[in-house]
Amino acid sequence: MRHELNLCLMLELFDERLTRFERSLKGEKVNCDYGAYSEAICFLDAVYLFSKLLLDSAAGVVRHLHKFRTGCELTKRFNVMYNRSLTGELPDNLNMVFLGVETWFPQLEDRRDDIVHRYETYFIVFGQNSEGKKTAQQFSPRENAHVIDDEDLQSYIGMVMAGYQRFVDGLLDYWDEMFRSWYSISVFRHSTHLLGRSANILLWAYRYGGYRNDNMVVSES
Repeated sequence: MRHELNLCLMLELFDERLTRFERSLKGEKVNCDYGAYSEAICFLDAVYLFSKLLLDSAAGVVRHLHKFRTGCELTKRFNVMYNRSLTGELPDNLNMVFLGVETWFPQLEDRRDDIVHRYETYFIVFGQNSEGKKTAQQFSPRENAHVIDDEDLQSYIGMVMAGYQRFVDGLLDYWDEMFRSWYSISVFRHSTHLLGRSANILLWAYRYGGYRNDNMVVSES
């Protein structure tokens, strides 16, 4: 929960600073809010770092549950679990849960590693995508940085948040099956209400990443 709330806060701060900087662009250099710009870059880095922390904490929960119930000693690192799922090394149907992250996790890990291990700094620019829409994009002066031309930052982060939500959905479905197998019980889940800042991960997944769930009701004010 702590890592989720930390990431929710970083998403809020990144969005606020990016919006503030964009509004300050009036064609004259003196009007640009460069403080908001530098802080937006800082919070963007934090989004990448905290996303990885959140995923590692999820892997830790998986590890603890399997060790407690079966004595199976799994890694506590999300990337190692993902890599082992590629070769079918995880127990039961857990491989399929982790294989579902292949569309977004490797790229997220590359960007996090760029920041932590390769001394990379990503910058933000406002441009137009292939559809002519104005978007906030990311660039780097280094040739080997893991960035994609014409990528909308909000859509990219939304895709990651949507991927995380789908991973959690898959994990909960997997545990439902395991609990039925281990204890012959079905788990009943109470409805959860996420309000304000605590809903930011789900909101970005919904608004920018196209995440949908039949049991989810969204109210934006």
